[in-house]
Amino acid sequence: MRGIAEARDWSLLLAKKFGFIPRAVVWDLLAPKGKTARYAYWRECQKSPFFMPYRIGGSSPEYLILSAKGKEFMGEDSVSEVDNLYLEHDEIVMRFCLMLIRKLAVSKAWSEGELKKDRVMAIKNIGDGAVSKLPDLLFDIGSGANLKRVALEIERTRKSRGRYQTMCRAYGRAIYVDAILFGVKDDSIEEAIKSAINEGGLEFANREVGFFYIDDLLENNFTAKVRIGAKEITLEGYFLERDYVGPETAENSRYAVRGTLKEISGDSWG
Repeated sequence: MRGIAEARDWSLLLAKKFGFIPRAVVWDLLAPKGKTARYAYWRECQKSPFFMPYRIGGSSPEYLILSAKGKEFMGEDSVSEVDNLYLEHDEIVMRFCLMLIRKLAVSKAWSEGELKKDRVMAIKNIGDGAVSKLPDLLFDIGSGANLKRVALEIERTRKSRGRYQTMCRAYGRAIYVDAILFGVKDDSIEEAIKSAINEGGLEFANREVGFFYIDDLLENNFTAKVRIGAKEITLEGYFLERDYVGPETAENSRYAVRGTLKEISGDSWG
């Protein structure tokens, strides 16, 4: 039962940070392999009084959101449920975030919803007083002199040249952001972003910029390749280069969610 209990805890944490939890994330990243186990883990979330079905813009049985009891339990800073237009995009960001926290023991990661909910926190963490652009995910890797604050942007569709220029200007003002990772659907989107970066001079503003393919991430998780200038390494290799995971931290990461959530007994899930 420990495995199911931990999966429910992670599901609560993700719903708090993103406003929903998808069945696919539970199946792919939280449940053991096998159809029976996957359905059993998802049913436990469905039965919990802390969750309720997602019904924004139509019923979607493959998604759950926090119930009133769940929001009370998780705290008033829980992110509100998102419109169904953003579910697919935000699920990609959620997968990335979960792997950061669970696999690599990253302790500081903020979703766009969390930053949007607390403007003061956003200004403090990004360094842009106007907060004109919020990243899809903001997180810290490394420690001490090796600490880097990284912004993640997931770009599934190509935007206008003006939109990319506006984004670059915003990151030019984001003085606390050291690196930006772009997950892109295809080469044309990557080239459009690179063009805007070159025009805006972002590459000369002490910002490290990397690109990876969304499909590669979804298929291979953090063994997906990231391209930084002429260099190509895995995402995991990029993070580990910063030497931020020590033996003690890595061991504790297995149950990191317990430090974030209140202890939940079996009876609490009803």
